[in-house]
Amino acid sequence: SVLLKRTFNIVAGKPCVRAEVNRLMVPGDVPWENPMNSTVRFESDFIPFKLATDVVLNGKAHAPSGSQATSLTAALEVANHRKEVQVIGDRKVLFANKQPPVFTDPVPFSSMDLRYERAYGGIDVYSDKKTSYAYPRNHLGVGFIVENTKQGIDNLALPNLEDPNYLLTPDRLCIAEYKHWQNQPMPAGFGWFSKYWLPRAEMAGIMPADRPVEQKLRKAYSKFLSQDQKGPYLEHGIRDMDFRFFNGASSGLVMPYLTGDEEIGTHNLDPEGDFSFSLPDEKPEIGLDIGDGINATDVVIHTVMIHMEERQLDIVWRGALPYPGPDWLVEMKRLEIIIT
Repeated sequence: SVLLKRTFNIVAGKPCVRAEVNRLMVPGDVPWENPMNSTVRFESDFIPFKLATDVVLNGKAHAPSGSQATSLTAALEVANHRKEVQVIGDRKVLFANKQPPVFTDPVPFSSMDLRYERAYGGIDVYSDKKTSYAYPRNHLGVGFIVENTKQGIDNLALPNLEDPNYLLTPDRLCIAEYKHWQNQPMPAGFGWFSKYWLPRAEMAGIMPADRPVEQKLRKAYSKFLSQDQKGPYLEHGIRDMDFRFFNGASSGLVMPYLTGDEEIGTHNLDPEGDFSFSLPDEKPEIGLDIGDGINATDVVIHTVMIHMEERQLDIVWRGALPYPGPDWLVEMKRLEIIIT
């Protein structure tokens, strides 16, 4: 695979145009702030094979006409795909003895950062004195609580970003038992969905070419186990990689490969209100010579990364060419890449 990244300026009502400077490829995931307690700002571009196009938007929700709002719907539309997020002002929870908790009225806002820290999730440290309960779909969010206790409920922050079709309500804020976490809302957003969150994390596994090494190591390590442990250890290995793992866009924004001329529309994601543009009608040709002359590769769009506040976007294309396999690489005498 050959990866190519180009940066474009967004022009209202028109196709994007090439920027003077291209952003560099992102070699590894970049957090917004501290990597221990911050969500992903940019995910690595160094992915050799995605099964679909990731469309990701970093930016803010804006109240219409420079006013303030307590709640609004932000939307991103790509071709015939539309993703909506309900954006709500800051709220907190008040404890009500032997009754469902109370949500305070949302505080008016003019703009709101679109980050998964503001979506549903978090870690409940109050319901069980012996352990903490992390929400597996977003441990960095807010609003997740198991038991309805004064210590855990009073002044609990509520999410600013929610799925408009599955809004959090007082009667189902507390789940009573941690095993019911799957009944709670999916975190809502337009950004990168972490590799460590479910359901994405469940797709990780052994790459096909690494399976022989994994089996060899598993057999070697098994000799250190007792006889009753050895059988299950050898029988139940790490699952095969599900290549959907490599698509990290938010739910609803992983879509069949885009062609490069699609229209994009936004609602309440720009101070001007509704805003539209189209992807550049540009498809680079990537040729690859691995010893038998230049061969044209199959070029697809891996990622459309929208920097809405900067009015720019990046596109990452992948050009792929079949080859004999990893064992053959020691015999490769030539590697030349031509991009036009």
